[in-house]
Amino acid sequence: MNIKKFSFAFLPVLILALVSCMNMNSSNGKEGAIRITVPGEERGLYTFNKSNASSYKVSIILDKEVIDSQTAELGGVITFDELEPATYTVKAEAFDSDGIRIGSGSIEVKVVAGETAEKTILMILTNGGEIYETNYLLFYYNSNTNKYYYADQASEINDQIISGHNSVIAGYTEDKNGCVYQYHKNNSTSDGSSSTRENFIFYYKNDSNLGPYATNFTDDSVKDPLYFDDSTNSLWIGGYDSSRGELKLLQITEPSTNFISADLSNLYSTGFSVSGATYTAFAIQGSDIYIAYTNSGTSYLQRGTITGSNDSGFSITAKGTAQSTEQMVVAGTINDIAILYDGYVYVLVSNIGNYATGSDDTFYNFHDCKVYSRGALLKIAGTDSGFEVVDKLGWTNSERTINSVGNPQNAAGSTIGPLKAYIPTLKENNQKFYGPRRFVAIKPKELAIADCGANFVLPNKTAGKSGKLFAHNRVVNVNLYNFAIDSIVDLENIKFSNVCLSGNSMYISADGCTNDPDASDEE
Repeated sequence: MNIKKFSFAFLPVLILALVSCMNMNSSNGKEGAIRITVPGEERGLYTFNKSNASSYKVSIILDKEVIDSQTAELGGVITFDELEPATYTVKAEAFDSDGIRIGSGSIEVKVVAGETAEKTILMILTNGGEIYETNYLLFYYNSNTNKYYYADQASEINDQIISGHNSVIAGYTEDKNGCVYQYHKNNSTSDGSSSTRENFIFYYKNDSNLGPYATNFTDDSVKDPLYFDDSTNSLWIGGYDSSRGELKLLQITEPSTNFISADLSNLYSTGFSVSGATYTAFAIQGSDIYIAYTNSGTSYLQRGTITGSNDSGFSITAKGTAQSTEQMVVAGTINDIAILYDGYVYVLVSNIGNYATGSDDTFYNFHDCKVYSRGALLKIAGTDSGFEVVDKLGWTNSERTINSVGNPQNAAGSTIGPLKAYIPTLKENNQKFYGPRRFVAIKPKELAIADCGANFVLPNKTAGKSGKLFAHNRVVNVNLYNFAIDSIVDLENIKFSNVCLSGNSMYISADGCTNDPDASDEE
């Protein structure tokens, strides 16, 4: 079962006016300049004023190095002169009185000798970027009531998302207007009148159910098939032709207005294909696309450029070569991707099971073998040749051994051997992931991530205690300023999937020990 990210929109777009006159005099004819006027109270679709923006910082960057930075107050002017002719990145940031960044944008500026450049930056306002105010958008499925729920930070079931449908949510997203789109796979027909099953999308606006809308896709859906691009205000739906491994997409612009009238019956070819691939996630910002897929048990990430439309057809041109998660030193499966307002790409990798690339979320015969319950958040930057990993968070790379005590035996009379594990220890659980699933909220300086995995204790025959499997279901909050795990919310009454709960046995029993689920404490 999946959860899906919401809009990775923070919100309203703001135009930051850069500059004034062109062809101002530079210090000499061989150099150029950039002159920047930061917004005053009268500028922008949404006003930066003294109640929110206290100062601005503008930097110029060349070959990934900051050449110069200057600050200004509302309506101030910043000039960078004596610049060698080249193409620079100009980055502008707005800060409130507490020093919290509330807006950001960047643009490429070409400096010509003897001239002062004039450009405009599209800036994203990031203040107030919570999803559902104080709630995280989590998923929880109760087979007895067929309900999905919101959950809040107090670990309580807070509100009902949907009920009365025997369905599997394959993914969902949210747009900047607060509309939620849920993709349901292999559900019964929308009117419930026959046994025929179909895929469809529920659409919610202002807590009102305006769906479902049947899609009847003939293709397989991407595992995480919905993505909202705030830069173009577009809802993207992804699928693929499994016979050819070709990715297919459908774009709905202004979805809060156009979703009901959109033709959802067909996805359009993109020309991007990988024979034998299964697609797990994708993310789009403007013409930039990142695609995750698995092939022969290995997970890959590919960057590309997307052009076209539903009417003219799409075309994806690969940028550089795909990189496997093994190449990124985090062997596992990519579950989710998000491109944020600052252009960085965040990727969730999960590695759960009995094998190095274990992604089946089930532990079978997990004693006397190697098990994995780990994951990572990758911070990725685009490059001319594709992309590079600039930081990695929460990955467990060291093997540890979990031993039994007193030579206990299993039901077949064999001694229960040690368990080799790539799993965070209990004392590391506030620094490491057990198995990241989805982004469940994005705030101005924070990512909230659903994390689900397991830890184990082997039997202690001497003390008469059984072993036990401990399932972890929690929300991990990552601070984007220092790229570190900031806090963790344990969700005792909500599970993100059946991970760890469907193996041959939940408990690792020892000969002569009681099978008491509370007999052992997690290490």
